[in-house]
Order: sequence, then C-alpha cells, then structure tokens
Amino acid sequence: MAPHFVYVLIASADDLFAEMAAVSIATLRETTPGARITVLSDETTRGQRTPGAALLNSLVDDWVCERLEASSPMERSRRLKLTCRHRIEGDFIYLDCDTLIARDLTALAQHRGDFAAVQDLGQPLPEIRELVARKNWSLPARRFNGGVLGLRDTPRVRQMYETAASIWKEAASAGVYYDQLPSWIATKRAGLPVTWLSPSFNAQITMKSYAAIRPHIFHIFSLQFAQRDHTVLHVLTKKLKTDGRLDRDLLLAFVETGNPWMRLSRPGQYVALGRPVAAAGAALRLILPHGLRA
Repeated sequence: MAPHFVYVLIASADDLFAEMAAVSIATLRETTPGARITVLSDETTRGQRTPGAALLNSLVDDWVCERLEASSPMERSRRLKLTCRHRIEGDFIYLDCDTLIARDLTALAQHRGDFAAVQDLGQPLPEIRELVARKNWSLPARRFNGGVLGLRDTPRVRQMYETAASIWKEAASAGVYYDQLPSWIATKRAGLPVTWLSPSFNAQITMKSYAAIRPHIFHIFSLQFAQRDHTVLHVLTKKLKTDGRLDRDLLLAFVETGNPWMRLSRPGQYVALGRPVAAAGAALRLILPHGLRA
C-alpha cells in the first residue's frame, strides 16, 4: 500500500502558506515517488486562485475540504490539525507545510506503534507555562514536536485526538491557541505511548537541532517567514508567489545535495550535511580571533 501523507493548509491570497505547502509537497513527490498525498483545508482555502493553489492541484491526490465557522486563520488551522485523525480514514503521516523532504519517507510510514513523533527541542513558551500552572495541568517530561506525526487509525489514537480537541477549546478560550500543548496533555492522560522517531525525520533547524546527520525532513518553521531568505524553502516559496512558477533547478539541487541552506557558515550545518571536516573548520573560524583567521 502506498504511504499516505496529510498536510493541513489554511491560506489566503495574501499570505505564503499555499506556496509553502506546494514547495514541501514538490520535494515529497521528488523523494518519495509512490506517496499518496492529501491536503486537508477549508472551503475558503480551496477556492483560492494563487500560484500555490494552482501547483497544489497538480501535485496532490486528494483535497478534503471542510466548512469551518468564521474565525482567524490560526484558529482554523489549529482546529483542523487537532481533528485531522477523525477527518481522514486509515493510517497516515502528518507533515507541516514548513518542511522540506530530502530523502525517501517510505520507511517513516512503516513506523512501529500507534503514535510516532520526534522529540521537541524547545521549551514551552511563557504563556503555555502560565496556563499549565493556572489549570494545574500535567505535561509529560519528554515532549514531541507536532510537525511530523505518524498516526495509526486505532481507537486509542482517535480517543487521544478527541481529548486534545477538547483541551484545545479550553486553552483557546484563555487565548492560547498552540496545538502541541493539547496533544502533549492528551497523550499523557490517555497513557498513549509515543514511538520516538529518529531526529532525522524532523530536523528542527531553527532550534539549532543538528543532531540528525543527513536528515530525511528539514522542519524550517514559518516564524517571520516573509522576512527571511536563509533556506531553499524561503526562496522557492517567494519565487513561486511572485513569478507564478516553481524554480525546479533550485528544487532539484536541494534534492540532489540534501542542503536546505542558501549560505553555509555554521558548524551544525556542515554536521547535518555529513561533512565533519568542514564543520571543524567552521568551528575554528568562530573560535579564533579575527586577526588570527587572516
């Protein structure tokens, strides 16, 4: 059976999310040719006439469109993400739109366990910590990142998502809309074991997560995306938006090299690319005084 991948997309004509998703899916198509790809969105997003939406039409196998009540794009996106298990039948891999797929993900779809994820390297934000303390909620000691998830279609995974959606409504009423917090709490309450995946399947690069060598998935994150140009995802996304076409030369160069960065300078970048000698050289350049470098 072909591995199934699901993206959640809420976009408008003015933002870059449809183009970002299209770039991610284009890299998935190049690296995992047998993939079945579904986009889960709302009717507003599906009706957009943007370069990203046009490219998505040629890349995906299925669009699943839901009618959602009027709310902010962030709220609609979080709501879809936390109800995706009930809207899509069968096992699937969930992928965030701000990812670049560097290597074949067939092995990821064959993960063990009902719920698979990579450890999250960041610390909960202050507003999350404050809400957790106020609600007297309990977080697991080891938390997962929600950008890449392996989801089996089992009763206990569906039950966990029901619990997470309920917790999200409670958190949203307090102005905290993050999707990971409800998922963390729900897995702990349900006693749902997490199958911990290799960091290779979710290299969270803006967290300086260089634990993975030659990652399968680079997770770029979309914070201040329009102001940045340091990765292939940033450049390809903005080119698609402005030019109306995908720069396939740049995309294929990324697939061939596995290098998502437009500029290499940090030791961790070279480590991620499997270039230890270059990593050591970059580290020395950072350590040595400027005069000695010359």
